[in-house]
Amino acid sequence: MELLLVTGMSGAGKSQAVNALEDIGFYCVDNMPPMLIRSFVDLASRSEKDIDRVAIITDVRGGVLFRDVDRALQELRDNRVSLRILFLDAGDEVLIRRYKENRRRHPLCDAANVSIA
Repeated sequence: MELLLVTGMSGAGKSQAVNALEDIGFYCVDNMPPMLIRSFVDLASRSEKDIDRVAIITDVRGGVLFRDVDRALQELRDNRVSLRILFLDAGDEVLIRRYKENRRRHPLCDAANVSIA
């Protein structure tokens, strides 16, 4: 199984990346809590369907659950699961412009007590 973990800054383009990955045949799961990744990989590998390319999107939107990402990745390595990580980033100006364009609040605004108005 080809496993790709997509993560990065909120507003850096993960949704666009997921669209592109789906277009080239990846089965994509968005906003998965890190501790569920290993179970999902096990289920996908045992599926009667051919799920051989998987992209899992996880980031800080998961809140405290995201703190488990290091442990989840180590568990995959310990079980010899082949994994690649795609980290997407963008400059502050780009992130602010994107959030102003779509009028969404950044997921970390409340935690950081920050406004993008």
